[in-house]
Amino acid sequence: MVLNRVTYRRRLSYNTKSNKTRLNKTPGGKLVVLNSTKKTQLAKCGDCKIELKGIPAVRPKKMASLSKRVKTVSRTYGGRRNDMMRLLRRLCRADTFRNISQPCSLRQPCASLSVVHPAVPYDVVIVGGGLVGNAAAVALALEESLENKRILLLDQSEKEPSFEPEEGFNLRVINLTVGNQEFLDRIGVWDRIKTMRHHSYNKIYNWESSSNHTISFTAEPMGYIVENNVIETGLLEIAKNLHNVDIRRGEAVNEIKLPLDQSKEQVVVGLESGDVVETSLLIGADGANSYVRKVLDSPVLSWMYDQQGIVCTLRSPCLDKDDVAYQRFLSSGPIALLPLGGGLFSLVWSCRSNIATELMNLSEEEFVARANNALQKPAVVPAPVAAMETVSDYLGFSEHPPQTPLITAIEGARAKFPLGFSNSARYIGPRTVLLGDAAHRVHPLAGQGANIGFRGVQQLVKYISENPHRQLGDFRVLNSFESSLQRQVTPMLCFIDGMQKLYSTTLDPFVAARSYGLGVINQLPFLKNSILDRARS
Repeated sequence: MVLNRVTYRRRLSYNTKSNKTRLNKTPGGKLVVLNSTKKTQLAKCGDCKIELKGIPAVRPKKMASLSKRVKTVSRTYGGRRNDMMRLLRRLCRADTFRNISQPCSLRQPCASLSVVHPAVPYDVVIVGGGLVGNAAAVALALEESLENKRILLLDQSEKEPSFEPEEGFNLRVINLTVGNQEFLDRIGVWDRIKTMRHHSYNKIYNWESSSNHTISFTAEPMGYIVENNVIETGLLEIAKNLHNVDIRRGEAVNEIKLPLDQSKEQVVVGLESGDVVETSLLIGADGANSYVRKVLDSPVLSWMYDQQGIVCTLRSPCLDKDDVAYQRFLSSGPIALLPLGGGLFSLVWSCRSNIATELMNLSEEEFVARANNALQKPAVVPAPVAAMETVSDYLGFSEHPPQTPLITAIEGARAKFPLGFSNSARYIGPRTVLLGDAAHRVHPLAGQGANIGFRGVQQLVKYISENPHRQLGDFRVLNSFESSLQRQVTPMLCFIDGMQKLYSTTLDPFVAARSYGLGVINQLPFLKNSILDRARS
């Protein structure tokens, strides 16, 4: 018997873990000795030691030679924390949880708000009493699985919304979609709105000042124009009659403590009055400058447009156009007329900040003249676009701008407000949800701000009702809700922001592209109907 001696052909020929060998037979039948490397391990989270996805499993020497793009991923805190720990441990305020970045064994116990003040227990606490906050309170309270749950609505405003017909139309109105009208009908609000005031329209025209191409959408109804205070009043009347809803007006949030262990702890909310409440689910519907979002420390993509919105109520003698809405894109921003009925229109005029200041300083007669000019002035068409329009007219593809109603007077006051865009990276946190402008803010050119907020309320109620066996604030339920809502909202936000930028330029190539695009969409019924269905949902 011949014994084969194996020689370790390395500098250190010891039988260690890093110097193991294995016999391997080559295709020619020859036995050779191959070196076996150590087993590689995946990178692990620095907090919970769970393996991280997206980082290759290689030995340290190989890892050192890899590029940064390969050995890291786009994850907060350098890609070394997993999603769960990022939510549970990293979205908490440093001044609320002391030494949060230290290992659990080295952390000092943090003072709880409930130690100083006994906390009043609630199942759901909603911060913000606007349209979205009130709708969330009513919709959740009416959900069958939450019938016995206690809901607290915190509204910082001491003034209760009301509707007085003799006071005239409110400056703030909503272009309510058919889908959200059906949602308000399901929760019983629409019957109350019908007893107050609303107006439906069946057609809308869209055109611009640098082209004669126009696109119109027709449906019965296309949408509803409703004043903000009318919807808020209807929601509040229902909320007051619900046995499981408590409303506190003039109550601001002073401090929020988010849980580290969601299975055992709840959100603790400190109020400026000194009271403390704890809840299984905290909903932040407190507007674009959301305090709840700041506590979550969620990254926000945001900017302000160099535009301001002017709103007022206008009167026209053209009573035959009460069911038509108009929107014209000017180089300084879009101007829209929304029918209120009886010859009245709500004006929403987005324009550059310096122009907005100038318009606000004009007399009533001068302002009316400027509005009529903005709506009715013939388009200044560049030569390339004019040639394209001539061909479209010859082929019968183009639709010409409408005859807008003549404005004769202003009813009431005028107001202006800044315009901006924002979108939070996360809509959820530990037992926390962001809704409405707290999560996303958009340009008013499509009238989708409040509509997107209502859609978020519906999604939240849907996912809670589909998981009655899970406790309120369960991370898996909230994560599914966030994924679904972001898939719906993000494309719409990008589309509206893209439209604002596309129509803010007068460069010939862009004018030609958008003019041609309108003509194509107008001649493709399936695409036009798809856009219409999306706008009405």
